[in-house]
Amino acid sequence: MSDWIGKTAGKVRIEKLLGRGGMAEVYAGTHVTLDRPVAVKFLHGYLEEHTELFERFQREARVVAGLRHPNIIQVYDYDVVEERPYIVMELINGPSLAAYLKSLHERGARMPLGMLRRLLPMLASALDYAHQQGVVHRDIKPGNILLFSKSSPPRLGEALPPDVEPLLADFGLVRVLSSASQTSSGLITGTPNYMSPEQARGEHADHRSDVYSLGILLYEMISGRVPFDGETVTAVMHRVLYESPPPIQEISPALQAVLDRALQKEPDQRYQSAGELSNAFLGALGALTLAETLPPISIPASKPVTPPATQRNITLTLPQPNLARWGIVAVIIVITAATLLLLPGWLKSDSLTGITPTMEHGTPGETPSIGALRFQDVAGRLDGVTVFINEMPPPAEGTHYEVWLVGGEIRRSLGILELDAQGNDDLAFVDDQSRNLLARYDSMEITVEPSPDPSPNASGAVVFSSAMPPMALAHVRHVLVSMTDTPGQIGLIEGLRADSLLLDEQANLMLDAFDANDRAAAQKHAEAITNLIVGSQSPDYGDLDGDGEVTDPGDGYGLLLNGENPGYTEGVESHTLYAMQGGDASESVILHGGHVVASITNVEGWLVQLRDLSLAILKKPSDTELRGLIVQAVGLADQIVTGVDLDGDERIEPILGEGGVTTAYQHAYYMADMDILFGAGQVMPPGPTPSATMQPYEYQEK
Repeated sequence: MSDWIGKTAGKVRIEKLLGRGGMAEVYAGTHVTLDRPVAVKFLHGYLEEHTELFERFQREARVVAGLRHPNIIQVYDYDVVEERPYIVMELINGPSLAAYLKSLHERGARMPLGMLRRLLPMLASALDYAHQQGVVHRDIKPGNILLFSKSSPPRLGEALPPDVEPLLADFGLVRVLSSASQTSSGLITGTPNYMSPEQARGEHADHRSDVYSLGILLYEMISGRVPFDGETVTAVMHRVLYESPPPIQEISPALQAVLDRALQKEPDQRYQSAGELSNAFLGALGALTLAETLPPISIPASKPVTPPATQRNITLTLPQPNLARWGIVAVIIVITAATLLLLPGWLKSDSLTGITPTMEHGTPGETPSIGALRFQDVAGRLDGVTVFINEMPPPAEGTHYEVWLVGGEIRRSLGILELDAQGNDDLAFVDDQSRNLLARYDSMEITVEPSPDPSPNASGAVVFSSAMPPMALAHVRHVLVSMTDTPGQIGLIEGLRADSLLLDEQANLMLDAFDANDRAAAQKHAEAITNLIVGSQSPDYGDLDGDGEVTDPGDGYGLLLNGENPGYTEGVESHTLYAMQGGDASESVILHGGHVVASITNVEGWLVQLRDLSLAILKKPSDTELRGLIVQAVGLADQIVTGVDLDGDERIEPILGEGGVTTAYQHAYYMADMDILFGAGQVMPPGPTPSATMQPYEYQEK
């Protein structure tokens, strides 16, 4: 990464590095015009001026910079320097709410209810103001709230000053980042423990998603814990989607009712504004007879975790350093060995039974997970990853955790983990050349590194790792990355998505042409739809409207089976089943592979219907009948792309009858998720063998 210290960005003189993360580098500097200290965030990713992305970044950043509220960190400026987008904002000298809550919990204390009376209305006011401006935060959590006081700086472990104020940081940063990186589908924004159910499903999140996250925050400040937790990100998200928040024993029914409504799964059933939640909370407090401070949290005695004897001899693959670095690495080895032998309290006591951590490469067994890694499209195909970390033990003093992608002997640093008070972090990384990361890397590691780190190389002190099972990975890559017999050797899911979007486009153009009394153009679009579906080796393919030209906006591979071509639907389905049934498939491959197969089954049925409709349109029926067929075709094409809410629950799920190409695309990406496991050389263990009723289509790659 570039070192900006001593340089000037716009009107800001960069003076000090404050931190680096997966989304940005943060510096302290001085705004020479305003003559005040500022924070500068250089966002990862590159933008050239006078491009569409540059203009979009400017539009989004302008909205965020236009926010004016006493409880929102002020954005002063934004621009691009050396093709790097950056944001200039207010510099606050105060701890985060996450750090303060951690200091309370370490002493077995909770936030006084009187202080909650002060903080919540101000947070709610800031949110409602931003929502009125059309801006949604999307990542409300303690780490994004700073505590500020005009009388005296808030200090960890001490009572907060009576005039303390919460300030929402990074407001709209997700929105600006998406502009700078051109984020596309498959990306779930937010922190798992605080995200709303609609965020967990990857759906559109409006202002009520922030209301839900504010409810999670309120629950945590009252109880000392988040309502939904788990050993893996998948477990957390499952609970967010399907479980009710555990009741808090010490509070009144009125206050519990407020929390229950704030955390409703469906947005329409929640409070419809942050202010409504705040007012309900204050009203419930009026009925309390408890003391202002709730009883202390009961903290069980820490139980040291000692891995089996076979775990004690840890082999570290170290680079060849100079003597100074060798001394640092020796210290890291001692620290890492002690961490692996003791790990005080990082595993919950009730999770120890039956868990046998293993350091042996590929050895099956139950291993505790502290998070997951997910591949995503950002500026290009699979050029980004997000690492979600959950309840990770803090690194020893003088060290930090660094995350790496690994492919053979190649290692790529994704960045340094910046854990919050609960040991959580979500680190995002985008390849600066938009290269396909899943094609290059098959595993990941988290190492312990010295702070400061004199070398860009990994120390070799691996404490957590993960790898995709090799047989499943080969077929997941056929689905997501590349397939030798497709045109351009593109991934099967990429071809499916591209051709389904072309179908939707052609169907709408067909209706537009008919309504403009251009019957010939409507027939041409019907031909295009048919050829896209049936493929170039089908007897139904060709010049179907008789105008002397074959119209096919696709690549000829077809969506359905045609000749030796399986078509994109059969290809995705077959290789998904190969990945699931190869014998080493992880739980995520099996779970999400089943979702892909269910969605593809829906799509294949709808494609047959659309093909038959298009062939009927090409027979040139009467105008009255023709328009009815075209309208049906438009609806089917949209259904193929987006799916259908069959059961009326306002969700499109990856089940028979509902999921479409978009759903299949998302869950195909989730098949490549890696659970982050304890120890070095870990491969995700096999999940339960799927009992698939469908068999893969057998064919040879060319």
